Formats: sequence, structure tokens, C-alpha cells
Amino acid sequence: MKSDKEKIFENHIAAYLTNKHGYTALSAADFQNNGGLSGVEAHFIAAHLLEFIKDTQLPKYEKLQENYGTDADREILEALKTELQRKPLWVIIRNGLPVRGIAFDLYYPKPRSRNSQTSLDNYSKNKFSVKQQYHFSSDTSQSIDLVLFLNGLPIITIELKHEDEGQNVYDAVEQYNIRPQENKIFTLPFLHIAADTSEVKIATNPFAEQNFIPFNQGLNNKEETQGEYPIEFLYKDVLSKDWVLEYISFFLLYIPADQKIIDDGILLVEPERTIFPRFHQLRSNHKLPHSISSHFETENTLGLKYLVNHSAGSGKTLTISWLTDRLDSLYSASNHKIFDMVIVLTDRKSLDKNIKDELSHFVHLSNKIGFAKDSDKLKNFIRQRKSIVVSTIQKFSYIQEIIQEDEGLKQLRIAFIIDEAHRSQDGKMASNVKAIFTNPEQPDNEELPNDEDEIINEAQKVNITNQVLIAFTATPIQATVDYFGQPLDEYTEDEAIKEGYILDVANNIISYQTLYHLKSKCIIPDDEMYPSGVVHKALRDVAYRDPELIQYKSEVILKYFEDKVKNTLNGRGKAMVVTSSRPAGLLYFEALKEKIAKRNLPYKVLFAFSDFTDEKGNEIKEETLNELTTTHAGKKIEDVFDENDDFRIIVVANKFQTGFNQPKLVSMFLDKPVRGVNAVQTLSRLNRKTYSKDTTMVVDFTNSVQNIFDAFRKYRTGSRFQPQEPNPQALEDRYTEFLSFNIFDESEIIIYTELIKEATTNPAKDADLMALSNDYRNKFRELIPEKEAQKDIVNFLNRYVSDFYFTTLFFQLPTKIIRFALFAEVIANKLFKKGSASSLKEHLKNLLVEKSTVRYRGVITSTTVNELPPPPRGGTGGRRTDPPRASIPEVMDDLRNVFQITDEEALLINEVIENVMKDDGIVALIINNIDNNLFLETYRNTLKQRIVNYYLDHNWDERLFEGPYVSPGGIIEYIVQAVFRLCRSKAA
Repeated sequence: MKSDKEKIFENHIAAYLTNKHGYTALSAADFQNNGGLSGVEAHFIAAHLLEFIKDTQLPKYEKLQENYGTDADREILEALKTELQRKPLWVIIRNGLPVRGIAFDLYYPKPRSRNSQTSLDNYSKNKFSVKQQYHFSSDTSQSIDLVLFLNGLPIITIELKHEDEGQNVYDAVEQYNIRPQENKIFTLPFLHIAADTSEVKIATNPFAEQNFIPFNQGLNNKEETQGEYPIEFLYKDVLSKDWVLEYISFFLLYIPADQKIIDDGILLVEPERTIFPRFHQLRSNHKLPHSISSHFETENTLGLKYLVNHSAGSGKTLTISWLTDRLDSLYSASNHKIFDMVIVLTDRKSLDKNIKDELSHFVHLSNKIGFAKDSDKLKNFIRQRKSIVVSTIQKFSYIQEIIQEDEGLKQLRIAFIIDEAHRSQDGKMASNVKAIFTNPEQPDNEELPNDEDEIINEAQKVNITNQVLIAFTATPIQATVDYFGQPLDEYTEDEAIKEGYILDVANNIISYQTLYHLKSKCIIPDDEMYPSGVVHKALRDVAYRDPELIQYKSEVILKYFEDKVKNTLNGRGKAMVVTSSRPAGLLYFEALKEKIAKRNLPYKVLFAFSDFTDEKGNEIKEETLNELTTTHAGKKIEDVFDENDDFRIIVVANKFQTGFNQPKLVSMFLDKPVRGVNAVQTLSRLNRKTYSKDTTMVVDFTNSVQNIFDAFRKYRTGSRFQPQEPNPQALEDRYTEFLSFNIFDESEIIIYTELIKEATTNPAKDADLMALSNDYRNKFRELIPEKEAQKDIVNFLNRYVSDFYFTTLFFQLPTKIIRFALFAEVIANKLFKKGSASSLKEHLKNLLVEKSTVRYRGVITSTTVNELPPPPRGGTGGRRTDPPRASIPEVMDDLRNVFQITDEEALLINEVIENVMKDDGIVALIINNIDNNLFLETYRNTLKQRIVNYYLDHNWDERLFEGPYVSPGGIIEYIVQAVFRLCRSKAA
């Protein structure tokens, strides 16, 4: 008997919208006789739209009617159709619809003050409606579970899944992905929601899986009301009328298409897009204004301090930008504008770029904002009572002096939004408020020195009766909490990592001592050139400025870069060398530059620092040393590093350890001790995600690993970091430990992993695997009934997989350990929630991807494999030079020149290539898209999976755990590239 739980779930949400929020339930009849609409307009309810216009703007409608009579309605609908060719629907709703010189409002936001009764009346006339099972085309029986309309216009779609029916949020996402893109119901609404009973994802463009982002209350959603689902927050708050109106009037951001030319002469084109806030951004932007206005209403004063603890990867700059807009227009219930001014304080780099870029999207604020780096401009803005002023944290004390010295200014109500207190780029600590946030040179458990205690005391003495201080930080220290109180809103690093916004940079840290002790295959010291005692001397004496040691460590850095970084991100991965001082940084820069030139390596190095005078009295300038003016048209060094992928390594000295957002950074070399807040902020430069960036690596020359783990343990909720060396015996011991749990025995693990391999190509086996997964899950729940104990087991499996990848960087592991890692990777995702039918292949693909980017980056040594040259840069915007025609024998000859393979391997590789080239469907698909670089990059993973399956079919799966095959630039990728090359020859 077919379950109807999904329908019950859908009905529950629809009923909540109608009964609690006052939505109108629509029927099929509402879409019939729809004013003759067809095509794009078929998804409108013309009667609702026209009724709203006549009810709220009758004089305007009558004026249109005077000129066009009975055609007035048609003129409105035709004007809407025309506008939609130029703008998204939500932009038209927000800004209004021009019809023959008359501007019609298509909705009314909730008034920010209650001065106008007309505005309140019009606001109450907004008509919200919901249609269940919306059949969007006469060509198919397919339907969308829920579509929400505002005044007859579609604004939100929702696909629901019930976990007890064997589907979840990922199936809802997949359902969106395969919908017909030409149907406007998937482009007109501004938001598309995929949800199951416990998890939510959202997208503004629903046609790609990666567009759907997590949208949850925290690590786990939980209902607030008995009888509601865990995602109660979605239909209770997120879909409430006032929240939806706020999206349109306030939160939604339109980012127009943009293009720029980077150093290589490549034109980068970014398509237009819509930004919708993540849930914690919505939550904090509701909590703060509500708390402030409630206090002001009851006390008629301010004097408030708030702390917002949002991790890296939280989108903090956007959150601050939304909050700035919100506070600027915040009114009390008694119609008083609460703030005369909003002052945003950030670091210098963010003022120049991050905050300025984000605020530029709030076009309605353009005439209200003043950006002030110098004191004179800042003073003028304050005296002019500029609505919004953006300046640097260093100016906080100066601003307070200006305010306190002027009786008129003292009466102003001012909101200070203080961005995270980073160290300034020149390494000097800013005074006053900045010192409250961070004390990077002090151990976490130490008190602030007296001078900083005095700074906090001074800040406490400032008369803030008419002020509100709102501080954003990812790493609050004790002094921060003492001054501002407990965070009003939190978004933890754990959440950011688990939601996929940042990478876990504290998982892969190796000290140089560890590498040397283990005699890693990645970095093998040359005993003849570098006596073994030199490394111990480096760690013992911490001689960070010793030229000989810097020469040695530069060799290590280049070897590591060649092995582990060079081929990441399609040859665009970058590394940062963090040095202890500017003189030490200069030595590193010169050493690396010389060695790169001598070896004719295909990349370059930059040195970021503040100008200084060396011991000989020479002035050393960043601009001159890096040829920023002569070669790079005066660009900032961070822009050169970002835009020109010839520059792969950046040496830094007291610069860019905070506030530096560069997603292409995949590796960091630490030659400067870090601890506490400074450790978290420094390593977090690596955590930004980008396409194909799955992991990071830190090499520590300072023996600071324990300090780093201690720091992350303190600042990450629920973190259990422990210093670890890559010890293969630990994996053996923990495998034995798992067997001792008596949940699954070794024979069950073998059966399951064999079925995993078979199921990738055999649909019947795939069904068997799904059935076995279900049996294993039921067994697991029977043996381990407690939820917390279940979570501990799953965490054990996930940690095992993580440590497995970490250890395989340095050791070849036995088959049983490899097998158990595969078992743990797949079964851990099955024990709590049953995935979609395609999840197995996704897990296996992820396993291989992680191995190619984590396990085998650098395991290949120069004695067995030569590195492939970096792939051409430029993507879809670059010019392509067609390679010469190729045949399979020619491809095999080229492959033998690159990889040292046996005759047996060569035969199988040849067979794989022939097998792929015999598939007319694959060949035709590639040939038809041979000039579409975006398609080829997307199709690469599909083709790679086909090749992997062929190896699995021939029981050569052990090859898939060997570096020469799955490393970036390895044999599997070479076969993919060879297929593209052969198809290009066929097309020529």
C-alpha cells in the first residue's frame, strides 16, 4: 500500500499557511479564464493582480482607462510581459510597473512607521495565496507541491519530501534540477525551497544542485510547538506574510551581469543573479532591530551593547550591510525614527573593498552613505549628520571625541556596527574598541595586559546613553564577552563547515618535525646537502631569520608545492608563506624567486608587506619589489595575486593573516608561531571554498601544532581536536575497536563493499545495495537504540574516514583498511537518513575526488612520474589553441612518455580508451560541445566515473587507490583528456 505521508506533510504546511497566516487556498478554477493569458503569463492570476491594482490605486487605473477603455487590463498585462524581458519579476514587484507613463505598485510593504493610514490600509490589501500540486504545463502531469502567490504573481515554489517514504531534501533538489528550464514557473519566483521533514535547502536558480544552499536553524532543526514538524521555522516564520514582504522590500539583492579583464587579457563574465539571505542572516537581522526598538519603546533611551558571533564563512559583510540598511530605517512603534546616524567601522582593506562592494548593491542607499578613511572627511560627515558613515576601526576613539565635544552631536542617536577587530595590515594593534576583540599575541588563558584593561575601562566610561554598539566577531575572547555580554546571535564554525561554506583547515596540519620523523615520501630531506641535525636546529633554536635555514625551508616549500599544490584547482591552486618578520619575508621572497627562475618553473612569487628600511639603510617598498606600478598598472598586490594565476605563491609578513579572502589558497607554510585567536584567524585564510577545492594543507615549521589545535578547540563549538601524527597503526587499532562494538562483523563489511563496487554499473545490484543498506540501518537502530549513542558511532566512522585520508598522504595501507574506509564513508551517510537512489554513485565519486585531492597530491615522486604541465588558463573566456589531430596509438605513446607504466597497464588503459570511443552517444555528445569549455568541465566528472567503473568491472579497483592513477594530473584524468583530444580530432 502506497504511503500518503508526503501528502499529509504537504497538507499540514498548506493548512498552516491558510489558517495561521491568512493565505488563500487556490483551486484549478482560479487559473481558468485567465484573461486570455498564455505563455509566460500563464503562471499569473490576472484577476488577483488587477483586483489589487483597482483596490489600491483606483485613480491611476481610471486614468489609464480614460485613454484605453476596456483595453486597460490588457495594457497592464502587456507592460508586465515587456518588463519581464529586462528584469526579474521580484525587481518589478519592488520598484513598480510603468504602464503608458503611469507607475503602478504591485505590492505594498509593511510601513516602517505608522504615520500614514493609507500605507497601512494598502499593506493590509496584499493578497497571499497558495496552490497545492500546481500543474505547470499541459505537456506533462508533473506538478510542484506548493506555489505561493502575491497579488496573483508567483513568488515562491516548494518541493517537499517525507523521509519515511524513502526520500529526502536531496531528492527534492534533484527534482528541481531536472525540471524544464524553459518553463517560466522556475524563473519567475525569487525563491525555490526543497525540504523534507527535518532539513531545508533554498535556491534562487533551481537548475543546478550547487545552487541549493542549506537553510536551517543550526546543526539540527527542532520544532518549537508540539505537533509540528522539525522544520516548523520554515512555515511558521520564513513563509509568514511580513517576512515575505521584507524579502521583496529589503533583503533580496539584484546583482547585474558584470565583466572584467584580468592580467592575462582574459575576459571574465559573471551572469546576473539574485541573492537571498541565509537563515542566520535573516535571524540576526530580525533579532537586533526588534531588541533595539523594544528597549527604546519602553525606556526611551538606548545605551545598548550587542555581540554577534558569526564564524568565517557566515557572509558577515552582507549581514552587516543588511543591518546597516535596516537600522537606518528603523522606527519605534510610536513612529519615532530611532537612529540619526549609523556608523560602520571595519578594517582598512574591508573599507576599500568588501564592505564598499556589498553596500554598492543597496542602490537606494547610494546618496546616504559616506566612506571616510581620513579624519577631515570623517569629521565633516559627522557634523553634516550623514545618515550612514563607513570608516575604520582605528577611528572609533576620534569619533567619540567629536561627538562628546559637541552638545548637539551628543544628543544624536547613533548605532555603531563594529566589524571584527582584525589586526591592521601593518601589524600595529588599533586602540580602544579594536583591542577589546583580539589579543593575538597572548595565550588564550592569559589575562589582557594592563594597558588593554585600561582601554576597555576607557570604552566603558564613554557615555553611550544615545548609542548602540553592535560588535561582530568570529573569535570572541573573554574581554569581548565581558564588555558586550553573551552573543545575541551565533553561527558557529561547526555549522559553516558542515553546511559546506568553509573547509576544516585544522584537520590537516603537519609539523616539519613530524614529516622528517616519518620520512615522508612527499618531502625527503637530502642528507648530503642538508645534515639531519639542521631540522632539529631549526625547531630547537627557532632561528626564523637564519639565511641558511630559510634557504632550506624554501627548498621544502617548493618541493611541497610541486607535489601537493601545483596541480590543484586545475593548475590554479595557491600557497601562502607566513613569515615572522619583514626581513625574514624578504629572504624568503628572494630565495623562492631565485629557485623558481633557476628551475624554470611555470609560476611566480609575490611578497606582501608594509614598507620598511633594512639593516643597511635601504628602503624596501612593496610596490617596487613586486613591480605593481611598472608591470601591473598600479593594482593592489591582493588583486594581482587573485587575477593573475602565474602568481601561485605569496609570502606575507604581518599582512593578510586576517581579512584576506582568497578561495584559491589551498596550502599554508607557517614560519611564525601562532596561537589563540591569531592561530584561528591565520589558518582561516585557507577555509574559503571554491570549485573543486575539497581540502587544505598546513605545514608548520614552528612546532605550534598543539597551540593551533587548542585554539580551534576553544573557538569551535563541539570541536574535539587532538594533535595527531599520521600513524597507520592507529587506523588498525580503531578498525579493531569498531569490530568490538559488535554491530557489523568483517564478513558484513566485505559483502557491503563488494556490493558497492558492483552496484555502480548493475541496476539490480544497486537495488540490492539499497536493500542491504536498509537492513544494516535497521540492525544498527536495534542494537544502538539511543540517538546520542548512534551519533557517536557515526562520528566515529566520519572521523575514521577523515583520518584515513590524512594518513594515506604518507603511507600505503592494507586492503582491509581501504575496504573499511569505503564502508565507513558510505554507511555513515545511510545510518541516519536514507538517501536518494543516486547517492551511492555520489559517495563513490566523492571518495575518489577526495583521494585525488587529499591522499595522492604529492605521493607521486619524480622517479616514477613526471608532472603534467599546468592546463591552459582562461576557462570560457580564454582563447583556445586546437591541439594536433590524434589517434589512440599516438595518445598511448604520449601517455608512456608521461607515466612509467607496465605493458599490462598499457593494455588495460588502451582498452578503456577504445571502450569509451566506441560509445557513439558519448562521442557525439562531446563533439557537439567540443568548443563549450563549461560543458567539458562539467562533463569531466561523468566521464571520469565511466572510466572508474571500467576499472571496477575488471577487478582492478586497487589501482584506484594508487597515486599515479587518481592524483590531479594522474592517469584517470589523462584518459579523460585523451578522450576529449580524440573527439576533437574526429570533429576537425
